[in-house]
Amino acid sequence: MFPARVLVATDGSREAEPAVEAAVDLANGTGSELQIVYVVSTVSGPPKSSSTVGVRGGAHMEQRRLIGFRLLENQTRRIEELGGSVAASHYREGRPEKEVVRLASELDVGLIVTGGRRRPWFERIFGAGFSTTVIRKADRPVLVVGSQGVQSSAVPR
Repeated sequence: MFPARVLVATDGSREAEPAVEAAVDLANGTGSELQIVYVVSTVSGPPKSSSTVGVRGGAHMEQRRLIGFRLLENQTRRIEELGGSVAASHYREGRPEKEVVRLASELDVGLIVTGGRRRPWFERIFGAGFSTTVIRKADRPVLVVGSQGVQSSAVPR
């Protein structure tokens, strides 16, 4: 059984490129609808000095939004160059892992495709990365593709 919809989560990085290519191949090969999502993280980072809060913070977020919309536009163009077709592109703000899983559920996609890379052990002890968190939280299959090919895939229990 092939998924009716494939959702590819991208951040425009080099690690995401193989995932986009794999999603196009999967969608084209199975006749699945391809949708793309980009999430601007609103997760707060390290504490900021009082001089960077306020007007600058709002301007910074607006700049990140514009970059996100441009990235979606560029990724859609890239998918078309690869011979694919984007049924819909989605822009979200929030915690990226949570928003991707939520959107996948809302759209009732059959497969989530994302990029990933094996992180060093000292990074993993501080928490799971994006793709690992998506695998753990998603209630549908997740395919993680890295520069070395498929690194892991999971089917929910």
